[in-house]
Amino acid sequence: MKVLIVGATGSIGSVILQHVVRRHDVTQVIALTRRLLSDHEIGDKKIKNIVIKDFGDLAKVQDETWEKIQDADALVWAMGTYDLNEEVNLNYPLSFQEEFAKRLLAFPRKREGTKDKFRFILLSGAFVEPDQSRRLYYLWDQRRMKGLLHTKTIEFAEAHRDFWEAFIIRPGGILSGGDTYLNKAVEYIFGRSLAIRSEELGAFVGGLVVHGAQQPVIENLEIVEGGRKLLQEGM
Repeated sequence: MKVLIVGATGSIGSVILQHVVRRHDVTQVIALTRRLLSDHEIGDKKIKNIVIKDFGDLAKVQDETWEKIQDADALVWAMGTYDLNEEVNLNYPLSFQEEFAKRLLAFPRKREGTKDKFRFILLSGAFVEPDQSRRLYYLWDQRRMKGLLHTKTIEFAEAHRDFWEAFIIRPGGILSGGDTYLNKAVEYIFGRSLAIRSEELGAFVGGLVVHGAQQPVIENLEIVEGGRKLLQEGM
């Protein structure tokens, strides 16, 4: 199975990359980045790096680059910011979905494994608000913008359901650093519905890439429970 990851150099994307690479059923991972990664950053022989300098101008991406990635089975989109950057948080992922879908239609092929649909996984968040009319009391613009991406991603998958499926993962507060007292305290205060450890998220996404899920939108509690189970199984 061949997997693409956008945002693999970020704090969360890098953890997801590590867990996807560990899976024996993933044969290759391509990190799509805006700069060339060093050998140290790549680390594993299953990881390849392809540079797309400007995700806002995909028309300039060479056919040779598309040919290297259009046979992928899944893509994890983990690029994003916490500010009102509309290009990164909305336009980039929507444009990439549209362009990649065109490539899949132009160069159809029989995909390896048990499924034929391309699997798009969007890293969203528990506080993202898809309902654009709902009254919010904090970070309303950021939450609505990412909520619009959530909605449009689901709509895009529905419109291309014969060869495309999308999953929106909505983790709460992501805790890094392992089994620390601080992380334990946060988990105790906020519970499994609003807190998740980065390794649980990474393990869950690794499983989601390979197996998919029953529902397109996946909340924090399901991610925590699924991630913990996979970690216990050594995934």
